[in-house]
Amino acid sequence: MAPEYAMRGYLTDKADVYSFGIVLLEIVSGKSNTSIRPKEDCFYLLDWANLLKAEGKLMELVDSRMGPNFDKDQVMLTIEIALLCTNVLPSVRPNMSTVVSMLEGRLMDQKLILESSVSNAKMNSKENSDYQRLLANTNESQMLSMSVDFSLPASSTAASDLYPINLSTDYLESRL
Repeated sequence: MAPEYAMRGYLTDKADVYSFGIVLLEIVSGKSNTSIRPKEDCFYLLDWANLLKAEGKLMELVDSRMGPNFDKDQVMLTIEIALLCTNVLPSVRPNMSTVVSMLEGRLMDQKLILESSVSNAKMNSKENSDYQRLLANTNESQMLSMSVDFSLPASSTAASDLYPINLSTDYLESRL
């Protein structure tokens, strides 16, 4: 759950980006973000990822069941994108079309975007207090004006879909 939603109960267009980042971390690590363990045994996947990043050991996040048969550069890029998506500051998170472009390798300068992220693990106390003050001073009307109004299409696809649904068996078989 995005921090701004947990703290204020308001959804922004970046809350889904945050959730997607958590899903990416779950896929790469093979671990669930939720735990049914007692509090003392509980771990948070995002905290673990940020700790590993600070220690320079992000490859330890990768699910050991993958073995050696994966592209390390692609996995590292995926983890970095996930961490960018889960940034505490919604303004730093990319929009979903940018995330898709980065994952597909269509974004021209991926390093520039990744270097512009503010690591959650390295956020200093001044930045954190500034963020908390911002949230405290943001009233309901300001938060609502930051949200995006939209309506769902009548069908499962819309004219603006970037990736139209293709249920062709030939297409599915070619993907296997």
